[in-house]
Amino acid sequence: MNISNALFKMAGRGIIPLALILAEAGGAPRHLEENTSAAPKPALSAQDQPKSEGYVTTQEPPAGLAPAKTLSPQQWRENFDFLCKAIDETCATFEIKSINWDELHHCYQQRLDATTTTEQFYRLLFDLVRELHDGHAWLQNYHPAVPASTPGVTVDLFQDKPFVVAVKAGSEAARLGVKPGSEVLEIDGVSVTNRMERLRTILHGFSSERGFRRDACRRLLTGEKDSMAVVKLRSPDGHAETFRLPRVYELETPPPQACPFALTRQRFVHFGRLPSGLGYIRIVSFMGRQEIDDEFDKALEALRAAPGIILDIRDNRGGYSHTHIAGRLLQKPAPGGTSYVKNGPGHKDLERRDIILYPTGPWQYDGPVVLLVNDVTGSASDLFACYLRSAKRVVTVGSSTHGILSGQAAWAVLPCGLIVRISNSYICDSTGQPIEGRGNEPDVVVRPTITDFLTGKDPVLDQAAALLREKLRHNQAGGLPLPQSLSSPGG
Repeated sequence: MNISNALFKMAGRGIIPLALILAEAGGAPRHLEENTSAAPKPALSAQDQPKSEGYVTTQEPPAGLAPAKTLSPQQWRENFDFLCKAIDETCATFEIKSINWDELHHCYQQRLDATTTTEQFYRLLFDLVRELHDGHAWLQNYHPAVPASTPGVTVDLFQDKPFVVAVKAGSEAARLGVKPGSEVLEIDGVSVTNRMERLRTILHGFSSERGFRRDACRRLLTGEKDSMAVVKLRSPDGHAETFRLPRVYELETPPPQACPFALTRQRFVHFGRLPSGLGYIRIVSFMGRQEIDDEFDKALEALRAAPGIILDIRDNRGGYSHTHIAGRLLQKPAPGGTSYVKNGPGHKDLERRDIILYPTGPWQYDGPVVLLVNDVTGSASDLFACYLRSAKRVVTVGSSTHGILSGQAAWAVLPCGLIVRISNSYICDSTGQPIEGRGNEPDVVVRPTITDFLTGKDPVLDQAAALLREKLRHNQAGGLPLPQSLSSPGG
């Protein structure tokens, strides 16, 4: 059996219903909190608890709360102990990440003994939370300064190397001849590796190393506003040259991969057809609620007669859960994964909650679907990929996702007013593999090169289209009927 048919056969196997339904309530919270109402109840609500006492809550903490600017050494110790206890009893991911919390606690106690200012104390807590290696764990109302001015040169990662992908018109870099395609070798006399390690100390935690490297790469040239960046580049022809470039622009997101066919563009969901007639839907963000569902429904209706669909969530950093979209691709209830939610103070005190997905909408698309992912795909996008993979509804193509899917949130509100977000659950796919840290691994791995980007080629999209064409040819040779969604009235 060829790879295309084998993959689609795995994606279409029968589904066994799971035990517990996780309903997506109206007004679902951001990212992964799929069932907040069933989360462990806080001892006291954020509204009822006085600021002078610390507490842990699964409700949104009070807005506008700011950490105290001046604390005594005794208060440092009290707040440190409170946070450590809150993390110890609330964090759900110690076991899956092999984190030795007792060792970390001891290490940071020693650092606390050497602390001399309140600013150092808050920075110590920032570093402590970063040790959880969780992109959903952070200090909510304290952030170390992260310089974000650039010389107008945008950098992105290709096959683990940083390359220039855009140069701002009118910038000094443009005047001096810096061009896309040049590899970054040094920044301010420091190697790329060492520069990334310096950035690691000021950026929040990441759930995976690939997620960190992608973000750090895009910040390689940042610094204080009006400072001078000394950047050594290697041009595509192999020539190395050093440029002195003033940092006078704001950090910009790398330009998206060019699309070789026309798209109908909406706010969140774009769609169109490949020349072959295959459908294409790109969801650029899940940072919306009903509007995204409505836009997807419009796209799916327009592509109802498409023999196959490519669903693209590359570079989608997440937002809110969207089971409605997954349900438009299902003909019967299907497993969407399993969540494990803290239900006691021990590291292994976790309650299993199986996730069931249901068909949604007036009709469901049942043609073959390929899902495109990359290492920026994260949070609610990681969850979406987990849903469709667990339901065996898609073949995935691209590279492993970020792997930032730690689940529901709890907040530790310290006596000093500092708010710390802690993940108190995590989610596994239907095979039992945690997505947090590991990511959704694609069925077919394709990693674009800088040459692909510069020439407007998209090998991930090309591979997806080839898989779909192969699947459709196989179906036709076997005399299989059209998918129901194509043969229905109006299809």
